[in-house]
Amino acid sequence: MPGCLLSSNKRFKGSDPSGCRGEASPCQRGVLWGIPLLGMSGVFCSRGVTEGLDGSPQAVAARLRQLLPSNDIFCLTQVHADRIVWAGEVSPEDFPKADGIMSRDPVNVLCIRTADCVPVLLWADDSPMIGAVHAGWRGLSLGIVHKAVGLMRVSGARLIHVSMGPSIGPCCYAVGTDVIDALDAQPNLTLDGRLSVDLHRVATCQAHAAGVPADMIHCVQVCTQCNRETFFSYRRDSGNAGRNISLIGGASCSLPGLQVP
Repeated sequence: MPGCLLSSNKRFKGSDPSGCRGEASPCQRGVLWGIPLLGMSGVFCSRGVTEGLDGSPQAVAARLRQLLPSNDIFCLTQVHADRIVWAGEVSPEDFPKADGIMSRDPVNVLCIRTADCVPVLLWADDSPMIGAVHAGWRGLSLGIVHKAVGLMRVSGARLIHVSMGPSIGPCCYAVGTDVIDALDAQPNLTLDGRLSVDLHRVATCQAHAAGVPADMIHCVQVCTQCNRETFFSYRRDSGNAGRNISLIGGASCSLPGLQVP
Protein backbone atom coordinates (compact mmCIF):
# COMPACT_ATOMS: atom_id res chain seq x y z
CA MET A 1 0.00 0.00 0.00
CA PRO A 2 2.73 2.61 0.72
CA GLY A 3 3.77 2.43 -2.92
CA CYS A 4 0.25 2.87 -4.29
CA LEU A 5 -0.45 6.16 -6.04
CA LEU A 6 -3.75 7.94 -6.43
CA SER A 7 -5.27 7.45 -9.84
CA SER A 8 -7.10 10.24 -11.61
CA ASN A 9 -7.72 12.02 -14.86
CA LYS A 10 -5.77 15.07 -13.67
CA ARG A 11 -2.55 15.59 -11.76
CA PHE A 12 -1.07 18.57 -10.02
CA LYS A 13 2.02 20.03 -11.61
CA GLY A 14 5.07 19.79 -9.40
CA SER A 15 3.24 18.19 -6.47
CA ASP A 16 2.67 14.81 -4.87
CA PRO A 17 -1.05 14.00 -5.04
CA SER A 18 -0.79 12.03 -1.81
CA GLY A 19 -0.17 15.08 0.33
CA CYS A 20 2.15 17.82 -0.99
CA ARG A 21 4.74 18.00 1.76
CA GLY A 22 5.69 21.56 2.54
CA GLU A 23 3.02 23.20 0.37
CA ALA A 24 -0.73 23.59 0.24
CA SER A 25 -2.47 20.24 -0.07
CA PRO A 26 -4.52 19.45 -3.18
CA CYS A 27 -7.37 18.81 -0.74
CA GLN A 28 -7.18 22.45 0.33
CA ARG A 29 -7.33 23.59 -3.28
CA GLY A 30 -10.58 21.71 -3.80
CA VAL A 31 -9.69 20.01 -7.06
CA LEU A 32 -12.06 17.47 -8.63
CA TRP A 33 -10.24 14.36 -9.82
CA GLY A 34 -11.82 12.05 -12.34
CA ILE A 35 -15.37 12.93 -13.30
CA PRO A 36 -17.52 9.83 -13.94
CA LEU A 37 -19.32 9.89 -17.27
CA LEU A 38 -22.31 7.73 -16.36
CA GLY A 39 -25.83 8.83 -15.48
CA MET A 40 -25.81 7.26 -12.03
CA SER A 41 -27.59 9.54 -9.59
CA GLY A 42 -25.53 10.41 -6.54
CA VAL A 43 -24.32 13.44 -4.66
CA PHE A 44 -21.87 14.51 -1.97
CA CYS A 45 -24.19 17.03 -0.33
CA SER A 46 -23.13 20.43 0.95
CA ARG A 47 -23.80 21.19 4.61
CA GLY A 48 -26.98 23.15 3.97
CA VAL A 49 -28.92 19.93 3.41
CA THR A 50 -28.48 18.89 7.06
CA GLU A 51 -27.92 22.30 8.69
CA GLY A 52 -29.63 22.47 12.07
CA LEU A 53 -29.92 18.70 12.55
CA ASP A 54 -28.22 16.77 15.34
CA GLY A 55 -26.60 14.48 12.75
CA SER A 56 -28.25 11.29 13.99
CA PRO A 57 -29.41 8.76 11.38
CA GLN A 58 -33.00 9.27 12.52
CA ALA A 59 -32.86 13.04 12.03
CA VAL A 60 -31.11 12.74 8.68
CA ALA A 61 -33.59 10.14 7.42
CA ALA A 62 -36.52 12.33 8.44
CA ARG A 63 -35.07 15.28 6.54
CA LEU A 64 -34.42 13.16 3.45
CA ARG A 65 -37.95 11.75 3.49
CA GLN A 66 -39.19 15.33 3.26
CA LEU A 67 -36.82 16.15 0.40
CA LEU A 68 -37.14 12.85 -1.51
CA PRO A 69 -40.68 11.61 -0.76
CA SER A 70 -40.78 9.20 -3.71
CA ASN A 71 -37.80 7.11 -2.58
CA ASP A 72 -37.09 4.70 0.25
CA ILE A 73 -34.28 6.14 2.39
CA PHE A 74 -31.72 3.88 4.06
CA CYS A 75 -29.48 5.29 6.81
CA LEU A 76 -27.11 3.45 9.14
CA THR A 77 -26.02 3.59 12.76
CA GLN A 78 -22.35 3.86 11.86
CA VAL A 79 -19.87 2.25 14.26
CA HIS A 80 -16.44 2.61 12.57
CA ALA A 81 -16.19 -1.06 11.63
CA ASP A 82 -16.55 -3.06 8.41
CA ARG A 83 -20.06 -4.54 8.47
CA ILE A 84 -21.97 -4.04 5.20
CA VAL A 85 -25.71 -4.77 4.91
CA TRP A 86 -28.09 -5.17 1.98
CA ALA A 87 -31.04 -2.79 1.69
CA GLY A 88 -33.25 -5.71 0.69
CA GLU A 89 -32.66 -7.32 4.07
CA VAL A 90 -33.56 -4.32 6.24
CA SER A 91 -36.46 -1.87 6.41
CA PRO A 92 -36.13 1.85 5.65
CA GLU A 93 -37.38 2.31 9.21
CA ASP A 94 -34.38 0.40 10.57
CA PHE A 95 -30.97 1.91 11.35
CA PRO A 96 -28.71 -1.15 11.46
CA LYS A 97 -25.27 -0.97 13.05
CA ALA A 98 -23.08 -1.03 9.96
CA ASP A 99 -20.73 1.15 7.93
CA GLY A 100 -21.79 0.15 4.46
CA ILE A 101 -24.99 -0.64 2.59
CA MET A 102 -25.68 -2.17 -0.83
CA SER A 103 -28.82 -2.31 -2.93
CA ARG A 104 -29.83 -4.20 -6.06
CA ASP A 105 -32.51 -1.55 -6.67
CA PRO A 106 -31.10 1.83 -7.77
CA VAL A 107 -34.40 3.53 -6.89
CA ASN A 108 -33.45 3.18 -3.21
CA VAL A 109 -31.50 6.07 -1.71
CA LEU A 110 -28.47 4.96 0.30
CA CYS A 111 -27.08 7.49 2.79
CA ILE A 112 -23.71 7.80 4.52
CA ARG A 113 -23.05 10.44 7.21
CA THR A 114 -19.55 11.87 7.69
CA ALA A 115 -17.82 14.75 9.43
CA ASP A 116 -14.23 14.03 8.28
CA CYS A 117 -14.22 10.36 7.26
CA VAL A 118 -14.32 9.36 3.60
CA PRO A 119 -17.74 8.79 2.00
CA VAL A 120 -17.50 6.16 -0.73
CA LEU A 121 -20.20 5.60 -3.37
CA LEU A 122 -20.19 2.58 -5.70
CA TRP A 123 -22.07 1.59 -8.85
CA ALA A 124 -21.53 -0.61 -11.90
CA ASP A 125 -21.91 -0.26 -15.67
CA ASP A 126 -23.15 -3.83 -16.00
CA SER A 127 -25.46 -4.11 -12.99
CA PRO A 128 -28.15 -2.04 -11.22
CA MET A 129 -26.30 -2.50 -7.91
CA ILE A 130 -25.30 0.55 -5.90
CA GLY A 131 -23.43 0.95 -2.63
CA ALA A 132 -22.43 3.48 0.00
CA VAL A 133 -19.62 3.13 2.55
CA HIS A 134 -18.44 5.13 5.57
CA ALA A 135 -14.64 4.82 5.56
CA GLY A 136 -12.89 6.22 8.60
CA TRP A 137 -9.41 5.10 9.54
CA ARG A 138 -10.74 2.21 11.61
CA GLY A 139 -12.96 0.93 8.82
CA LEU A 140 -10.15 1.37 6.32
CA SER A 141 -7.79 -0.56 8.60
CA LEU A 142 -10.31 -3.43 8.32
CA GLY A 143 -10.40 -3.12 4.52
CA ILE A 144 -13.99 -1.90 4.18
CA VAL A 145 -13.56 -0.48 0.66
CA HIS A 146 -11.96 -3.69 -0.59
CA LYS A 147 -14.79 -5.64 1.07
CA ALA A 148 -17.49 -3.50 -0.57
CA VAL A 149 -16.05 -4.02 -4.04
CA GLY A 150 -15.78 -7.73 -3.34
CA LEU A 151 -19.45 -7.94 -2.34
CA MET A 152 -20.46 -6.33 -5.61
CA ARG A 153 -18.25 -8.74 -7.56
CA VAL A 154 -19.62 -11.89 -5.93
CA SER A 155 -23.13 -10.54 -6.64
CA GLY A 156 -22.39 -10.33 -10.36
CA ALA A 157 -21.06 -6.82 -11.00
CA ARG A 158 -17.79 -6.52 -12.92
CA LEU A 159 -17.53 -2.96 -14.30
CA ILE A 160 -17.50 -1.27 -10.90
CA HIS A 161 -16.97 2.43 -10.22
CA VAL A 162 -15.77 3.75 -6.86
CA SER A 163 -16.17 7.44 -6.03
CA MET A 164 -14.76 9.07 -2.90
CA GLY A 165 -16.11 12.37 -1.61
CA PRO A 166 -14.92 15.23 0.59
CA SER A 167 -13.10 14.25 3.77
CA ILE A 168 -10.37 15.64 5.95
CA GLY A 169 -7.20 15.96 3.89
CA PRO A 170 -3.57 15.23 4.74
CA CYS A 171 -3.15 18.99 5.03
CA CYS A 172 -5.11 18.83 8.33
CA TYR A 173 -5.44 15.21 9.47
CA ALA A 174 -2.78 14.98 12.18
CA VAL A 175 -2.44 11.42 13.52
CA GLY A 176 -0.11 9.29 15.57
CA THR A 177 2.09 6.49 14.33
CA ASP A 178 -0.52 3.99 15.57
CA VAL A 179 -2.97 5.14 12.88
CA ILE A 180 -0.30 5.17 10.18
CA ASP A 181 0.78 1.65 11.17
CA ALA A 182 -2.82 0.37 11.32
CA LEU A 183 -3.37 1.60 7.76
CA ASP A 184 0.06 0.51 6.52
CA ALA A 185 0.09 3.98 4.97
CA GLN A 186 2.80 6.30 3.74
CA PRO A 187 3.01 9.20 6.23
CA ASN A 188 2.45 12.77 5.11
CA LEU A 189 2.82 16.10 6.88
CA THR A 190 0.11 18.59 7.76
CA LEU A 191 0.53 22.22 6.80
CA ASP A 192 2.02 22.89 10.25
CA GLY A 193 4.46 19.96 10.05
CA ARG A 194 2.73 17.22 12.05
CA LEU A 195 2.44 13.62 10.90
CA SER A 196 -0.68 12.97 8.84
CA VAL A 197 -2.21 10.35 6.59
CA ASP A 198 -4.14 10.58 3.32
CA LEU A 199 -7.38 8.62 3.78
CA HIS A 200 -8.32 9.08 0.12
CA ARG A 201 -5.10 7.44 -0.91
CA VAL A 202 -5.69 4.46 1.38
CA ALA A 203 -9.25 4.04 0.05
CA THR A 204 -8.00 4.32 -3.51
CA CYS A 205 -5.39 1.63 -2.93
CA GLN A 206 -8.04 -0.70 -1.52
CA ALA A 207 -10.28 -0.19 -4.54
CA HIS A 208 -7.36 -0.80 -6.88
CA ALA A 209 -6.32 -3.92 -4.95
CA ALA A 210 -9.90 -5.19 -5.30
CA GLY A 211 -9.54 -5.00 -9.08
CA VAL A 212 -11.10 -1.63 -9.91
CA PRO A 213 -9.10 -0.04 -12.75
CA ALA A 214 -7.63 3.43 -12.35
CA ASP A 215 -10.06 5.11 -14.73
CA MET A 216 -13.03 3.83 -12.69
CA ILE A 217 -11.78 5.24 -9.37
CA HIS A 218 -12.97 8.81 -8.89
CA CYS A 219 -11.86 11.10 -6.09
CA VAL A 220 -13.21 14.50 -5.05
CA GLN A 221 -10.29 15.81 -3.01
CA VAL A 222 -11.85 18.58 -0.97
CA CYS A 223 -10.78 18.94 2.66
CA THR A 224 -13.72 19.18 5.04
CA GLN A 225 -11.69 20.98 7.71
CA CYS A 226 -10.46 23.64 5.27
CA ASN A 227 -13.89 24.32 3.75
CA ARG A 228 -15.97 25.65 6.66
CA GLU A 229 -18.66 27.25 4.51
CA THR A 230 -19.43 24.07 2.59
CA PHE A 231 -18.77 21.08 4.85
CA PHE A 232 -18.92 20.06 8.51
CA SER A 233 -15.71 18.88 10.19
CA TYR A 234 -15.42 17.13 13.54
CA ARG A 235 -11.73 17.95 13.82
CA ARG A 236 -12.55 21.64 13.36
CA ASP A 237 -15.83 21.93 15.29
CA SER A 238 -15.68 18.99 17.73
CA GLY A 239 -19.01 18.17 19.35
CA ASN A 240 -20.70 21.07 17.56
CA ALA A 241 -20.10 19.52 14.16
CA GLY A 242 -23.10 18.45 12.11
CA ARG A 243 -22.89 15.67 9.55
CA ASN A 244 -22.27 15.83 5.82
CA ILE A 245 -24.32 13.31 3.87
CA SER A 246 -23.46 11.41 0.71
CA LEU A 247 -26.23 9.76 -1.26
CA ILE A 248 -26.63 7.42 -4.20
CA GLY A 249 -29.77 6.17 -5.91
CA GLY A 250 -33.26 7.47 -6.55
CA ALA A 251 -33.59 11.22 -7.00
CA SER A 252 -30.61 12.00 -4.77
CA CYS A 253 -28.85 13.95 -7.53
CA SER A 254 -31.57 16.63 -7.19
CA LEU A 255 -30.03 17.81 -3.88
CA PRO A 256 -27.29 20.47 -3.69
CA GLY A 257 -23.69 19.35 -3.61
CA LEU A 258 -21.03 17.74 -5.78
CA GLN A 259 -22.72 15.46 -8.29
CA VAL A 260 -21.62 11.84 -8.82
CA PRO A 261 -22.13 12.74 -11.65
